[in-house]
Amino acid sequence: MEYRIENGRLSWSYRGEEVLLEACGRESIRVRASFCTPIDEQRKYNLNDSLTFGIQEGSKVKAYRTDNDAVLQNGKLTVRVEGNGKLTFYYEDVRILREMWIDESVGMPPFQKGREYKGVGGECFQIQTIFEANMEEHIYGMGQENTGCFDLKGCTVDLCQKNTKCTIPFYISTLGYGFLWNNPAVGRAEFVKNRTLWMAERSRQLDYIVIGGGCPAEIMKNYTELTGRMPDVPEWVFGLWQSKLRYGSQEELLAIAREHVCRKIPVSVLVLDYFHWPYQGDWRFDERYFPEPEEMVKELEEMGIRLMVSVWPTVDRRSENYERLDEAGGLLKAERGPDVFYMCRGAETYVDMTNPEAADIMWEKLKESYVSCGISSFWLDEAEPEIYPYDYENMRFRMGNGLEMSNYYPYAYCAGIEERMSEAGLRDGMILVRSAWIGTQRLKAVVWSGDVPSTFESFRKQLTAGLRMAMCAIPLWTTDIGGFYGGDGEEEEFRELMIRWFQFGVFCPVLRMHGYRKPYVKEGNMEDMSGECNTGGPNEIWSFGEEAYQIMREYLDIRDKLIPYIKEQLEITKLTGTPLMRPLVYEYPNDPNTYELSDEYLFGAHVLAAPVMEYKARSRRVYLPEGVWTSGLTGEVYTTNESGQYVEERAPLGYMPVFIRKHTKFS
Repeated sequence: MEYRIENGRLSWSYRGEEVLLEACGRESIRVRASFCTPIDEQRKYNLNDSLTFGIQEGSKVKAYRTDNDAVLQNGKLTVRVEGNGKLTFYYEDVRILREMWIDESVGMPPFQKGREYKGVGGECFQIQTIFEANMEEHIYGMGQENTGCFDLKGCTVDLCQKNTKCTIPFYISTLGYGFLWNNPAVGRAEFVKNRTLWMAERSRQLDYIVIGGGCPAEIMKNYTELTGRMPDVPEWVFGLWQSKLRYGSQEELLAIAREHVCRKIPVSVLVLDYFHWPYQGDWRFDERYFPEPEEMVKELEEMGIRLMVSVWPTVDRRSENYERLDEAGGLLKAERGPDVFYMCRGAETYVDMTNPEAADIMWEKLKESYVSCGISSFWLDEAEPEIYPYDYENMRFRMGNGLEMSNYYPYAYCAGIEERMSEAGLRDGMILVRSAWIGTQRLKAVVWSGDVPSTFESFRKQLTAGLRMAMCAIPLWTTDIGGFYGGDGEEEEFRELMIRWFQFGVFCPVLRMHGYRKPYVKEGNMEDMSGECNTGGPNEIWSFGEEAYQIMREYLDIRDKLIPYIKEQLEITKLTGTPLMRPLVYEYPNDPNTYELSDEYLFGAHVLAAPVMEYKARSRRVYLPEGVWTSGLTGEVYTTNESGQYVEERAPLGYMPVFIRKHTKFS
């Protein structure tokens, strides 16, 4: 087999397969391969163009042949090519990842190749790559889902986007490397005992990057150098976000705002949820319920409150914008059957945000309806897109079939709106979005965990989900405080859940009230906003009894005092990618006590937060890793060595355990 070496690239052709290995960024190596077709080097998706080709200035890249093999080295990361193309990766000369080939050299048809292609039509294949399992490793990241799994070793992960499930196909390993699956196809990843497998249901070529670094902070720095880091965001983001499902009129919204002002409760932003519009895809206020939106926004601003409006990418056939979008090829099409992917007060399809012309049309309407009234922030809901049923192969985007590229849609949706916001000069605007993909961290976007149940079990899973998102470099993450559905403000257990979740929310990047509270109001008809467009009970901090109200007020004061610290810590995020909210294993990867620990976390470099996530619990066990820690309740100081220490901390209802670490330089 003949190897070609040039400018930090190593490539070869063998039995119809084309393979290209390329040094990119710092200590990273990209692998691309195709079968019976040339590698398409224009498919970069969200990688930094300046770092994805050739030898960078000051880099330590070597490529050379040995007697039987070939080697590509980028800093301390090395890949060795053996035999007929078997890849083995090393970091600091220690093997970290090796393709799993079985019976390739016995002269019979191969039992398994490390890279396999199965034709599924046209130039597309079902593609999979398989690596040998290492049971000493622990794996973190891959986006969020409500399984409660933190260490993903032994798990399988579906590569798809759904409500509450966000796929970001990147992980950090305790073996000292990161892995980025640079492919938006629906598929599956397996981190099980007998193998590690990545599979794309429909794709044109294999594309992944192995990222060195040795420890999570350095791996994250290298990953975000390739995919982007957090931009500057306005300070109002860190105050209280207030919303519910849903404020049904201008009068109701303003009454809620006035009540906050009367009670001297600081609110940064009021968020207006869905169906303030006539038909999906109209992207404007329904004048029957919001007759004077410009005056509404002006009054809110005089109270020091911003307005964020919900925007869905769904388009009803009855919408005033349907025909124009359809003629422009700006709607998702079905491969078979009618173009219907969602049913909510009608049959809808979605704006194809992979089509720039469709994004232009949508933004034109947002400017006309909202920006003209002084609104600069948007809640991009239904961003997966959410479809019923989840038959991805039946969707046709401009970029390709749904199986091939639907994981990219959340990024295309969010980036398409953000880019046009920037062009319009909306510097103080922000986006709230329900899903994400590789590179979302470089947008002015807050990601939240979706429509989750109002239970303590769900609460525990949300923390795990947030820590997994942190390991994917998502800096601004939040939840619906109290969960989205099933909560009754008159029930004792739910009131306690609201208190505990609110305490946790204060120690999250974004503090956000939202939820569909009982009693549910369901009567109505399809001619106004009540039919299949329900509203729920109150969801303001005074809605859950006097005890909850007083505790939440106290924690709002704590939040106010935390904001300078949050801003300071996010400067580190902008420079290095290190997230504000992160699991202990991020900073203590050599401490085995942190490998499964997902019920506490570091909030910045100096605060350890330990939420109380059990009903009626008034104490909890907290692990303190190596360092000097001071209890936020008693002031007691704990000095721990590399073995760490467990302590039992009291947690009365009005207190969530936190420990302050003695100031040390974060690295």
